[in-house]
Amino acid sequence: MKLIRLVALVAALVLVVATDAAAQMTKVRYAEVVRSIFYLPKYVALQKGFFKDEKLDIDMSTAVGGDRGTAMLLSGQVDIALQGPEVLVYVQNGESPDKLQMFSAITATDGLFLMSRKKIDNFTWDMLKGKKVMGWRPGSTPELFLEHVLRKHGIDPTKDIELMTNIAIPARMGAWQANQADYAIFTEPDPAALEANGGAFMIASDGKESGPADYTGFMALKSYIQKNPDVIQRFTNAVYRAQLWAKTADPLEAAKLVGGYFPGVAPEILAASIKRYRDLEIFKYDPVTAPSAFDHFQDIMVEGGVLKPDKKVAYDSVIVTTFAEKAKQTIK
Repeated sequence: MKLIRLVALVAALVLVVATDAAAQMTKVRYAEVVRSIFYLPKYVALQKGFFKDEKLDIDMSTAVGGDRGTAMLLSGQVDIALQGPEVLVYVQNGESPDKLQMFSAITATDGLFLMSRKKIDNFTWDMLKGKKVMGWRPGSTPELFLEHVLRKHGIDPTKDIELMTNIAIPARMGAWQANQADYAIFTEPDPAALEANGGAFMIASDGKESGPADYTGFMALKSYIQKNPDVIQRFTNAVYRAQLWAKTADPLEAAKLVGGYFPGVAPEILAASIKRYRDLEIFKYDPVTAPSAFDHFQDIMVEGGVLKPDKKVAYDSVIVTTFAEKAKQTIK
């Protein structure tokens, strides 16, 4: 009887401790814009337990598009979203009484690559003229940057090529395999996977062509940030720890760590994707967004016809740097 009572007492104590630990955790509903190794530090933070160290319980979903991610934020379905800064501008200029603010950046520039069906050793952009090019959703970050690069090389996206922007994100790989386009932009790990089986060849990096412009970042409603500054700080801390880890980690080690988020993709493919992003300096290891990067982003929006020059928004109204700056000061 004494043994039974002892076992029951231990079980009760374990339950109390577990319940207390769970009560200390703060649940954060989080949505990523798409699933991509482009956002490596985020998956690292989850797998290495950095969020748990900050007492955050992350409930992650995939929005499949910045428009959907924004809708989820504005409707209160999620607390934090990872997506392009263009939505900050759209919401700031829109009718919503609550605005969005980005508090931590994770990518330095566009992470999509222009892929060709044939290997081209000496690619020039005029080779695209008269061809079908599979882009992205109109007004989206990938599409804006692609059109910016095309114009930079003297190609009119509306006249010189047949630009396909009506293919949904989940259907893009199938459309490519069905030969619906001659060229297409893809985000990793799709380019590495296509190259591995000879299905496509990378011929250009939109990011290297367009230059620094923090391409994606973590954002939330301004009201949420004001009410939950401690949550935002802890979230930023976890991601920054992951950014520092990802900066020097062996690509294959990183690939194996986060491989569960990419079922069916071999670790070697993910490692090739990680190495490419690192070599091209597309990953961002500083969570602070500089004014020049945001200015360049808005210039690309103006050029793309989705933002009037007099509707540019002030950097300080949509970018919050205090959380990222504190993370850099306290985490080494």
